[in-house]
Amino acid sequence: MLARTDSRARALVLLIVVSTLATMVGARLVWWQVLEQPRLAAMALHQLAQARTLPAERGEITDRNGELLATSVEVQSVYVTPPSIEDPGLTAALLASALDMDAADVRERITSGTSWAWLKRLVSPEVAERIRALDLRGVGLIPETKRVYPVKGASDDVTLAAHVLGFVNNDGIGSYGVEQAEDATLAGAPGAVEAQEDVIGRRIADSVSMLREPVDGRDLRLTIDAGIQNLLEQEIWDTMVTNRAAGATGVIMDAETGAILAMASFPSYDANQFATTDGERFANPAVSRQYEPGSVMKAFTIAAALDAGAITTSTTVEDDNNLRIGNVRIQNADRYDHPSGHGRITAGNVLELSNNVGAAKIGLKLGRARLYEAFRRFGFGSPTGIELTNEAAGVIWNPDGPNSSGDLTAAQNAFGQGLSLTAVQLVAGYASFANGGELVTPHVVAGWTDPDGTYHEVQQPPRERVMRPETAATMIELLTGAIDNGIANRASIPGYTVAGKTGTAQIAGPVQVKDANGQSVERWQYVDGWVDSSFVGLLPAGDTKLVTLVLIHRPAGAGGPKMPERPEWVYADLMPQVLDYLAIPPDRPLEPVAQP
Repeated sequence: MLARTDSRARALVLLIVVSTLATMVGARLVWWQVLEQPRLAAMALHQLAQARTLPAERGEITDRNGELLATSVEVQSVYVTPPSIEDPGLTAALLASALDMDAADVRERITSGTSWAWLKRLVSPEVAERIRALDLRGVGLIPETKRVYPVKGASDDVTLAAHVLGFVNNDGIGSYGVEQAEDATLAGAPGAVEAQEDVIGRRIADSVSMLREPVDGRDLRLTIDAGIQNLLEQEIWDTMVTNRAAGATGVIMDAETGAILAMASFPSYDANQFATTDGERFANPAVSRQYEPGSVMKAFTIAAALDAGAITTSTTVEDDNNLRIGNVRIQNADRYDHPSGHGRITAGNVLELSNNVGAAKIGLKLGRARLYEAFRRFGFGSPTGIELTNEAAGVIWNPDGPNSSGDLTAAQNAFGQGLSLTAVQLVAGYASFANGGELVTPHVVAGWTDPDGTYHEVQQPPRERVMRPETAATMIELLTGAIDNGIANRASIPGYTVAGKTGTAQIAGPVQVKDANGQSVERWQYVDGWVDSSFVGLLPAGDTKLVTLVLIHRPAGAGGPKMPERPEWVYADLMPQVLDYLAIPPDRPLEPVAQP
């Protein structure tokens, strides 16, 4: 009896345990399958759902006449899934040959242990076809968009207006130029879709749902004229080569509107090959390089003095080639030919002779505070606001500021030394002489077009008056005299009135010198033979439309008589072609041809 009772007791305990466990399991099943079922189902669906980005189509860029300067095409990019590759050595060798890559680099990527990796982005159609023909397990192609720049520039290794346009990197982001400055307008906004996949990664039919429609980018129309741009680039390239220069820059702007018709600098680059280009070439020197302008600044000194009533066109100053301010002696560029100066000279003579002493004395007669304020009114020391990246502000020293030397700073600034500006600032300043005394905003974007075809013209800021109209008209007369009667007469163009001014300025650089202890140290000072040689021209001055700058950086011959090709000569070669292209008629009678 006792044994039977013990057996029943054990059975009862076992039954209770089993029942308890069954109840717990059942309760847990009810919890997961009933109470938590909606949440778990959503989680499972989310794990099987894969979001995919739908790229927006980037807007095109055209010149002012509609010529295509930048567009996008579909190309293929090569990827690998390393776990799927059966023979890494053979696969690496085949891919390296097809992609023109180092075999060791390819092998490293396909044995990296990652589940997925890019091998080469944005390959040509020929390369993509070679990859397809190999039909390698674990290697695939994905369509992507590549930015292309279809117009060739002045030399074989550049594209037209590369510095103005910039480029789009492999991640689809605009870099430099208008591609970066107007990236938000051009890029649009990507869309997104969601699709469910089964456990082995296959997309489930009819499971695709749109999360967000892509918004295509807008097309940009520039103020650049491809025809004028090509003419300018050819001349700037040629003069850089002829002068064996470190660089050269040219700008042509509509003086009335501020629209940039052409902007070119060399060395330049091929925007289609940006990945293999020296990054030092990407920045646009016309807006990012600050330099001492030299004698082209004399026009602003004279304009400021005339506008303030400090001088008239008949006022004279004494040029003795020996202006001393403190321990500094200011002399003229022609001091060897005219060691005692030119005697009493007018403002017009200062421009014709490019006279340093005369310009300095006029600046001091105006007063250093008013000279500084005038330079600031002309826009120097502030970015112009042009739609290009990395624009520099330039540096204009207040003669009465903590880092200045009073009259010496004012006198040097009056003839273009000791301050810095950019090429586009200089062109904008000279435009104010041509348009009646107003400062315009230089710009390269004319407008943009919506995907539906609606065109929107960009409204520019209102022009700001910087001098009286009478002063501007007088400056055109004086600058015309600087060409007709001055040292820059090689800028003359038969049948046209040309106004303008030359400038030559020393360039500072790092130089090794000995300190007081005889130790070699590096100091920043003017380097012998390093100059910037420039010319700014207004044409036709009778009915001014165009302001043009030619700037040659560190030419052979140091900007002197032995310089192979001066900037005003380049101007005289370039502008007849531009005038003919734009069909601008002569405004002066041609000299009669002598009869035999």
